[in-house]
Amino acid sequence: MKIHHLEQVGGNFGDELNRWLWPELLGDACSDATDDVLFVGIGTILDKNLPPARVTVVFGSGVGYTSAPPDISTHPPRWRIYGVRGPLTARALNFDQRFAMTDPAILLATLREFRGLDRSGVVFIPHWKSVRYGNWQAICNELGIEFVDPCRESKDVVRRIATAEKVIAESMHAAIIADTFRVPWIPVALSREVSPFKWVDWALSMDVSYRPVCLPPSNGIELVRNAMLKWSVHCNAGAYPSSSQVEHGACMHFEDVDRLMSDLGEIRRRINQRWRWNASIGLEIVLKRLANLGLGSSKRLISVASARLAKVMSGEGVLSSDQAHARSLGDTLGRLEQLRRDVNNGAFA
Repeated sequence: MKIHHLEQVGGNFGDELNRWLWPELLGDACSDATDDVLFVGIGTILDKNLPPARVTVVFGSGVGYTSAPPDISTHPPRWRIYGVRGPLTARALNFDQRFAMTDPAILLATLREFRGLDRSGVVFIPHWKSVRYGNWQAICNELGIEFVDPCRESKDVVRRIATAEKVIAESMHAAIIADTFRVPWIPVALSREVSPFKWVDWALSMDVSYRPVCLPPSNGIELVRNAMLKWSVHCNAGAYPSSSQVEHGACMHFEDVDRLMSDLGEIRRRINQRWRWNASIGLEIVLKRLANLGLGSSKRLISVASARLAKVMSGEGVLSSDQAHARSLGDTLGRLEQLRRDVNNGAFA
């Protein structure tokens, strides 16, 4: 099988898991990069941008906002579905809920190299795009929090999560992997770009709630970007709190699943508006350049952001129950074993 990788995410560690986790778990089945069987694993990659293949194997992938999912019903023999990321993805694909598993990154718990490690400190892992704009690394240094760039080498990020005492996560896979290793995690959001559909899809699979604390902007660049995101194709959380609410520690709640499904279609409609897409990309380019020049620094914004993050750091983390974790890990291992049997029996030949 050929493992599908996302190349346009700047080395995000969650997507990079696909490069080394599947070869470790599936061995020689992943050795033929020229094969016409495509393996679609970790990430929000179940969409119409998938490369063509004679057979596409889906193991835990999710749907998202960027593109509509593929129409699997058109050519069922070309698809082998072992499971999708969670119940929302199953619903978006009109699948029976038995196809809902959890994010397959939970299989990291089975690897010996991450067992029995000592734990220390609190780490903060933003979304890979948030690294470009804010002053969060400096704020973390001031507070004694370890700032972990999500575009660092993937195994290093996983190991640091596994050895933390607590993880403050804007990155969804930071929370997923923390939960996998039974490390408490606190979800935060730095902007409207946070993706509630993806988070809740996974959270429901683990019987936990997704209620991120919204952190105020750490500089003027983030302040402007957050305001402009309301009209951008990158706005994934429409009901984002006001600036004053954010400064006072507002959280978002996403218990209305029907609303999330409805928002999914609306966000895709916005993304497909060419004028909105071009304007959004242009704005991102300008703001990144301004950020690279070190502009937008503000003592007041840094002070407010630092105070909020300090309060978040002292809060109690989230963790799925041991029962939910054991159930999801056992279910995922069972699906993995079925995949191994099918490969060995030549099911994709």
